[in-house]
Formats: sequence, C-alpha cells, structure tokens
Amino acid sequence: MKTNIFHSPPTLENEKIKMIPLEAQHAGDLLKANDSEIWRFMLSEITTLEQMEHWVTAAIGLREQEIALPFSVILKKENKIIGSTRLFQIDLSHKSCELGSTWYSKDHQRSFVNSNCKYLILQYCFEVLGMVRVQLKTDERNLRSQKAIERMGAVKEGVLRKERILSGGYVRNAVVYSIIDEEWPAIKEGFVLRDSKY
Repeated sequence: MKTNIFHSPPTLENEKIKMIPLEAQHAGDLLKANDSEIWRFMLSEITTLEQMEHWVTAAIGLREQEIALPFSVILKKENKIIGSTRLFQIDLSHKSCELGSTWYSKDHQRSFVNSNCKYLILQYCFEVLGMVRVQLKTDERNLRSQKAIERMGAVKEGVLRKERILSGGYVRNAVVYSIIDEEWPAIKEGFVLRDSKY
C-alpha cells in the first residue's frame, strides 16, 4: 500500500455524513453528543470531559500504534459531530479488521446515520483496503445492536463467552459477526436500496 493509512488517515463522506480522523480537539463536541445510556454495553462509561478526553487520547494512541482508525462522525446538514466509530485490530497482512466502538447521539440513533456510516466504512474496507474479512462484535444482551448488524447482512458466527469485563464489573458474552469479501456486493446493494427509502 503506497500511503500509510495511519499517518494519513482517510476522510470518508457522502452527501449526508462525513467521517473525519478523530483528534484531541473533538472531545468537547463528542461530550455534547454524549448520553450515559450510550455506554451501557461498552467497555467504559463516559460522563465527564476528562473521561472523554481520556477516551479520545486512547483511541488516537491505537492509531499511532498502527492498529486502529478512529473517526468522528459529522452530520453535514448541521455541521456538527454526532458520534464516533472506528476500525481496529487492523491486520493488513491478513486483510482483516474489526468495525466497532460505534456510538451516536440519542437524536441520531435508529436513523440514516448508522447505515450511511457503515456503508462508507465497509466500502473503504473492501474496495480500498482490499479486506477479505470485517468482524463486528456486540454484547449478548444488546439485542438492538444484533438486529442492526443482522439487517446489514452480516453472518453470525457464534458467542465468545466472558469476552471482556465492563467498567462496572459485568463480565459480558460477545456475539461475533462477520462480512467477507464475496458477500460485500450483495450487502452493498442492500445498503443502496435502504438508503433510497430515506
């Protein structure tokens, strides 16, 4: 690959959404989009600016280690940051990665935002990076997330028992999904059909 994606991370956008590389100065805007309920199934819970700054710094650190690409999500119509998502566990040798750590402000959940973001980032994975596998994981209790992932067309592979310990001490099971390269054309078409309804 000619360009180091970690030193020069991409901006992904369409007419509705812009996903820009996460930077330290985004912490304040991300906190404005934040709600404590967002973190119910996440590793940590963010309620203060200090915690958000730490979360952002940690995500940027993963980019500097060349294993993750974290993004801030901007709603173009309002020109404001409304959430974040990332690619991580990026393995360019084996052409695989995981898509996750995704959250949006409550006003933009269950809207066109998630489908647009997922489309842009999966298109980047399969059509630019040449990935053969993109993995997604979610808390076994998070049925809304599982339904959203399944609606995309991802294949459920199974459950990882006691996969991680959340900040409150809960030991979660994780449901694992994946999309592989030969499935992408049909999944891409599904995104396009769904987006045409908005």
